[in-house]
Amino acid sequence: MKTIQTAKRLDAFPEYIFSRLAKTVAEVENESKRKVLSFGAGTPDVKPSSQYLDKFTEFIREPDAHLYPSYGAIPELSNALIQWYERRFGISLNKEEILPLLGAKDGISHLPLALLDEGDEVLVPDPGYPAFTGPTLMIGAKPVYYNLIEGNDFKIDLEELKDKLSDKTKFIWVNFPSNPTGQVVTINELKKIVELAKQHNLFIVYDNAYSEITFDGFKAPSILQIKDAKDVAVEIGSFSKTFSFAGFRMGWVVGNKDIIVALAKVKSQMDSGLSIPLQKLGAFALTNLDAKWQEEMITSYKNRRDVIADHIKTLGLSFSLPKGSLYIWAKIPSKAKDSEEFCMKLLKEKQILFTPGTAFGKNGERYVRVSICVNIDKINDYF
Repeated sequence: MKTIQTAKRLDAFPEYIFSRLAKTVAEVENESKRKVLSFGAGTPDVKPSSQYLDKFTEFIREPDAHLYPSYGAIPELSNALIQWYERRFGISLNKEEILPLLGAKDGISHLPLALLDEGDEVLVPDPGYPAFTGPTLMIGAKPVYYNLIEGNDFKIDLEELKDKLSDKTKFIWVNFPSNPTGQVVTINELKKIVELAKQHNLFIVYDNAYSEITFDGFKAPSILQIKDAKDVAVEIGSFSKTFSFAGFRMGWVVGNKDIIVALAKVKSQMDSGLSIPLQKLGAFALTNLDAKWQEEMITSYKNRRDVIADHIKTLGLSFSLPKGSLYIWAKIPSKAKDSEEFCMKLLKEKQILFTPGTAFGKNGERYVRVSICVNIDKINDYF
């Protein structure tokens, strides 16, 4: 039988971290006969508002629900996003600056195809979301990492960015509230990043998926609030985090229309667009905000953040409470060799799973990412 030869590009990147961890968890549960308490994946686990789910069932039963959607946004969704951005951020959008996504990760994975050629470079945060790197490597482009470190409060050092630039640099990934660090950013800090991009003819892709998951009075800004940011930037948003629609795979990208057109061309070869019922659901949710449900969701995450923080301190972890995202970025004890060993030891001995910081870059070697999307009813049984 002929040996199957898979594409060489598969050798450019490792197996996705959560796929690998899932296999290890299954082995540990089988050996220990005990359910693992997983603080690994950041899966929004608050049930969506019943108001939204009831409406979704109506949309599914409509006569056109089973048809292929168009490649762009239906009028209801584009109008809803225009109104939501105006209300939430004071930003004016038009329909040519909007594209629905099959989840935020859809845009993240396909934008490199639209913006990079083989040999081009893109600036990527370290630590940062692994999906910023994999698709770049697949097409033969080069991720150039910039450092988000404790000494700089896990924020961007503009001077370092300038040093990383070359004539091959095409764009920069920026993500606040951050996955994995939970760090947030101010309007003034975003303004400086936009200014740098304009000076050096760079695009910015701003991952703002966690804009509505914030705590302690902080409200996340949009990069498009910066004057003329649309000249150089697009912003990715997520229904998964905002409305707990994670499994429905719904997101959006807004901003620079040339980037939107390029991404839409790529996606026209990859999928057939976001389904009509899901687009109608997104439009309904954006224009009929369930404020009570949203407050309860944030309160749930905040309470769990605080309880989890108290417990993980007993393991010798040190950290600052995040003002945004669904994660605590915690430093491991000095006696631990590295994050991978720390996590595997904890998993096997206590059946507790954290994500090793090295999954997000070399700067994560002394850190773990702890998700707050966890049922904590039995947390005392593990700590």
